[in-house]
Amino acid sequence: MTGYTQADARAAWRAVRGEVLGEELSTAARELAVAALYSQRRTDAEIAAVLRLSTYTTARIRERLRLRARHPDAATVSASVHTGGRHS
Repeated sequence: MTGYTQADARAAWRAVRGEVLGEELSTAARELAVAALYSQRRTDAEIAAVLRLSTYTTARIRERLRLRARHPDAATVSASVHTGGRHS
């Protein structure tokens, strides 16, 4: 990710906090917002809900950033594998 301005970063941060709609952001600010929420290990559906975008739009932005999809049950499966099927 390159070529982002401070204004893009500020707008993205406001969207992550729920102060503005994702559709009001520039393309660059949307990319930053999706990347920020993705770094918090959120799924496309979770990111879409926070930014108030469609899951299709969120997935398209994530793919443009070359980020892998996260599945909602991945954490549960991972925990089950590491604990031998026991949930703590």
